[in-house]
Order: sequence, then structure tokens, then C-alpha cells
Amino acid sequence: MSKSRGNVVNPDTYVERWGADTFRMYLMFLGPYQEGGDFRDAGISGIRRFLDKVWHLVGEVVGHQSPTPQPETPDLVRMMHRTIQRVTDDTESLSYNTAIAAMMEYVNALRDGVATKALLEPLAILLAPYAPHFAEECWERLGRTTSVMDASWPSFDPSLAVAEEVEFVVQVNGKVRSRLRMARGTAEETVVKTALADPGALKFIGGNQPRKIVFVQDRLVNIVV
Repeated sequence: MSKSRGNVVNPDTYVERWGADTFRMYLMFLGPYQEGGDFRDAGISGIRRFLDKVWHLVGEVVGHQSPTPQPETPDLVRMMHRTIQRVTDDTESLSYNTAIAAMMEYVNALRDGVATKALLEPLAILLAPYAPHFAEECWERLGRTTSVMDASWPSFDPSLAVAEEVEFVVQVNGKVRSRLRMARGTAEETVVKTALADPGALKFIGGNQPRKIVFVQDRLVNIVV
């Protein structure tokens, strides 16, 4: 955008309609900070929907608090630690768009599972640099009496931030024929044995004996026949 081209956007109009936090996050989500992105009015609604989801989750948790809090599921705890790590790293490297994408993934996981106060409080803190007014409101609704800006940045456990399962791509002669979900770090012998028995791969292997097998840990098995 430039004045000489006459395509400057007046932010006041968007702030008035969508709010400062929504507009700010949209600008940060457009693309890498150093490169900018393609500004489109329609894209702002996506950020607004994301913030609405967070608001709804907070409301659900606050409105359904019980004397005996529900324990967090292991999958969501792992997702929380991965999100904290990704947002921390991406914020420090000015990769704001990918940090926001990580929070979006986390919110979708919370909606599919069971959100709790312990899972939402770190999210409010992570949101604070991106949507400060919104994060402050969420923090207060979650029962906090001090400002979210005074809260300590959440820490993460590196062992929990690592995905428990990975997806192996199974190729036959370099073409993708199947995919396998297996535990991270599974031994090559086990992965290859499973790949050779996979129906999707067997169809293209036929009765041929593999001439060569290329194995990339936690990523790929290529069976050459």
C-alpha cells in the first residue's frame, strides 16, 4: 500500500467495525512480519470467529465450574505445551502469523475435547501481546483479579511439547501409497515390517521382493521394487 498508488487503508474504519484487537491480529496474521501480506476485507472475519470461539470456551468453563474440577486429558495437556512452545518461539522470531495459527489449532482442539480453566489461562496470556484488551477480559472472566499483563509467561515441558505420534509416509517406487500413524522414535525394523504389510502398499508391491528400502526416521519409508 502507498499513498502514490492511492490504495491506503484507513484503519479507523476497521477498528470501528471490528475492534482494535481483531484488526491488529488480522494485520499480524497476513503473513511474515518482514514481508506483509495481501490485505482483504473478507479475511478479517476469520480472526473475529477465532476470538469468538475463545470467548465461548471461556464462558462455557466459567458457567460450568464444579466443586470437583475435571482433570485435563493427556492429549490436551500435550497440545497446550506444544502451543506454548510454538507461540513463544514464533513471537520471539517475529513470526506472528504462525503463532496465531498455532493458537487457532489449540482452540480447535479444546472445542473438540473438554476445555478447563487450567487449559485456558495459558491461552489468555499467549493472546495478550496480540489482543491485549480481549485477553484482559478473558483473564478477568476466568477469575483473576490482577492484570493479565502482570502474569508470568507460561512455561512448557519440552518432553510434553513433542508429539507422541508421528505420521510416516509410505511410498512404493517414490509414489505415496499409504500413511502410518506410529509412536515417535519407533525402530526402523518395526516401521518397515508394518509398511510392507500395509494393504495400500501391498497392492503396488505385488509379489515382488523389495530391492531397496529407504527409511527416514519419523517421516518416510520408500519401498523400491
